[in-house]
Amino acid sequence: MFADEFRATQQQVVDTRPYRLLCVTAEPHIQRVLNVLWREHQVIACADAGAAVALAVERDVDAVLCTQRMPDALGVELLCEVRQVQPRALRLLLSDRPDARLLLDAVNEAEVFRFIAQPWDNDALREAALAAGRAARSAPLLAANAMTDEEAERIRRLNAVVVVENDAATQQRLRDLLQGQYKIHFANSLDRALQFMEQHETGVLIGSTSSARAEIGAALKVLKQAHPHIATIVIDALSDTDSVIELINEAQVFRLLRRNFNTAVCRPFVDAALARHWQIKQLPQAAWRVLPSEAAPAPAAVQLPAQLLNRIRGLPGRLHEGEVR
Repeated sequence: MFADEFRATQQQVVDTRPYRLLCVTAEPHIQRVLNVLWREHQVIACADAGAAVALAVERDVDAVLCTQRMPDALGVELLCEVRQVQPRALRLLLSDRPDARLLLDAVNEAEVFRFIAQPWDNDALREAALAAGRAARSAPLLAANAMTDEEAERIRRLNAVVVVENDAATQQRLRDLLQGQYKIHFANSLDRALQFMEQHETGVLIGSTSSARAEIGAALKVLKQAHPHIATIVIDALSDTDSVIELINEAQVFRLLRRNFNTAVCRPFVDAALARHWQIKQLPQAAWRVLPSEAAPAPAAVQLPAQLLNRIRGLPGRLHEGEVR
C-alpha cells in the first residue's frame, strides 16, 4: 500500500544541513524577525522583487517566503515566477489581508506550500520554514508536464475522480463536463463517497464546502495526512478566508474553484490533479512536497466521529497491476 511505501521514506536519512531560505520583503522589521526565527539556517534577505527571482536560482534556495505587498510587485506574482524557474524551492506567502482572489491565485497559480496570515504565530512560521526546507531537500520534483497523452488517458481509466456535492445544479454541471472522460463517481455525502473510495483506487477528490462545511474540511485534513497522494479540489470555500488558509496549510488543497466556476479550467484542473496523484504514487518520497502542517485541534462541534476517522485513514492505496511507471 502507498502509505507503507511513504512511511518507509520517512525513515530515510534527511539532509540536516542548514537550509537556504530566501526572504523577500521591503519591511525591515519582518526581516529582523525572520533572521531570529530562522537563525539555525542561511537566511538570504532581498527587498527587491525584481532581483528575487534571479537570486532564487543563483543561490539554489530551498524555500522562498514573500510578503504579498511589495513596492514593485505582488508577492503571489513573484512566487508564480519562482515556481517556473526554481521549482525545487517551496513557496510561502505572507499577507495581512487575504481576499478570495489572492487565495485563488496562491493555490491555483503559485501552488504555495504554506499561506501565513499576519499577525503570525512564531512557532508556526518556524515550522513552515523547516517543513519547506526538508521537503525541498528530501523530495524529487513534481514536473508540470510529466505524462504523455497516452499515459494521461491510461491514468484516467485507472484512477477514480470522486465528487462530493449535494447541489443538483453544480453536480449536473460537473457531470456534463467530466462524465465520459474520467472514471468518475458522484456522491451527495461524505459517507457515500467513502463507500466508493473503499472499493476503488481514488486519485482525486472534489468536495464542496457549501454544505457540511465543517465535516468536509475536517475530512480533507485527515485524508491528506493519511493519503498524501490523493489530490483534492475544493469548490466554494472562498467566503471564509480563514477556512481556506486552513485548507492550504492543513489539507494541502490542490486547486480551488468558485461555485460558478469557469468551465474552461475545470478539466485542466482535474487532469493536473490526476497527474499529481500519479507522480506521487510512482515516487512516494515526493509526498514530502505536499505534506500538510499538523491540524489544529478542532472544536467539539466539528470533530469527526471516530468511525469516520478510521474509515478515512484506512482507505486503500493500491498500486494497479500494469500501472504506468
